Amino acid sequence: MRTRGQSRLTLVVSLLALAGLACGLQTQPASTADPNIVALAVQQTLQASGEVPSGPPPATIPAATEASPPPTDTPLVPTPTVVHVAFPASPGGTTSFMTDRSSAALAGERRSIGDNLDINLLERPFTANVMDYRGYLDISRGELSIGAPWIYVTFFLEQAPPAGTTAVYGVEVDMDIDGRGDWLIVGAAPPTTDWTTNGVRVLRDTNNDVGGAHPIASDAPSGGDGYDELVFDQGQGADPDAAWIRLAPGGATKVQVAFKYSVIGSPNTWTWGVWADEGVNKPEWFDYNDHFTAAEAGSPTSGTSNYPIKALAAVDNSCRWAVGFTPIGNEPGICPVPPTPTPVPIGSIAGRVTNGAGGFLGGTVMLGQGTCSTTGYKTTSISSDGYFKFTNLSAGSYCVTVDTSSLNPTSPYGWAIISPAGFAVNADPYRTVTLAHDEQKTGINFHYMDVPG
Repeated sequence: MRTRGQSRLTLVVSLLALAGLACGLQTQPASTADPNIVALAVQQTLQASGEVPSGPPPATIPAATEASPPPTDTPLVPTPTVVHVAFPASPGGTTSFMTDRSSAALAGERRSIGDNLDINLLERPFTANVMDYRGYLDISRGELSIGAPWIYVTFFLEQAPPAGTTAVYGVEVDMDIDGRGDWLIVGAAPPTTDWTTNGVRVLRDTNNDVGGAHPIASDAPSGGDGYDELVFDQGQGADPDAAWIRLAPGGATKVQVAFKYSVIGSPNTWTWGVWADEGVNKPEWFDYNDHFTAAEAGSPTSGTSNYPIKALAAVDNSCRWAVGFTPIGNEPGICPVPPTPTPVPIGSIAGRVTNGAGGFLGGTVMLGQGTCSTTGYKTTSISSDGYFKFTNLSAGSYCVTVDTSSLNPTSPYGWAIISPAGFAVNADPYRTVTLAHDEQKTGINFHYMDVPG
């Protein structure tokens, strides 16, 4: 009688024999080496030994495969080394700039103001939901300088980019000033003050769909393919020197991007804005407010129904400003244009008030707008040496007179005018003065004497 140990030994031998058969079958025609036949034979052997219950044959076991080595006649092509010829220098005088609202003062309250998703003006340098502040994404100012052949853009940040951040900093260019960005130059947060092309890309919108159906305004939920063409990628492209990034020397909270003017076609007039992004970072989704509804994006404004920030987090951008022209304020996405100040006229009327003894009288002179005897437009005080002057007067007619009740020192009898024109006592106390544009008229004098009442 066989022992259980002998049965196990027989089983092992049988399995080894089957395994050898399977190995041998690999050199036979495919029909003979069917893996289902091998698997079935193994199962039947196990069943006969009582080691496994009977049942249907197992699923097909795929034949083992082995990766083929590369052909020996195909040489491996190494990644080409980028050779740079032209390097940026340093920005010169500022050609164009804009300011952007800072969230630093409200960061402790985990909120910000100035965000307007409806017009793609984002103030969201916070993480999603928790609202942790990221000052290295908080742009306070952007400056652009042109020094042929380069355009330099400096980002002013509230904090320096930390090591290991995945933040990117981008310049968006609108060449036809229609509110749709045409070019996006974007670079990964640089580690040093040396110019580098590492992490720098230049993208273009070839089908004019950035901004959705209505540029700047939110069309969510909608979307196109945004910046759909990668023109430059870390030194790879038609010009290996096309775009660069660095930390600004002497300022860890400043990032500088440089790109060749020729990259964007050297336009005469255009608008530009700046971006910082460590959240979405998908150029194909521009503009972001076309891809997220207000509820999906969340809001940094506390007390609103969409607070806190949700999907559209860790991003900040600026309004746009002009290069090559003076904006009038209706350009899409343009920063608010300050009102043109009304020119201040420099016309003036001046004179002197004296008394009969050659002394000087303090008091008040009155000015009317129009012919005499009008008053009520302006008043001015007589100085200690008798002079008075009305300034900032437009062209036109004015009436000048002295308030005799205010003359100082006071006369026990009252004051009577004896001049301006050599008139007798109680002469006409009014002087009509006509000014031309910006004319400055002097010699409007009054002479009084105290007379018995």
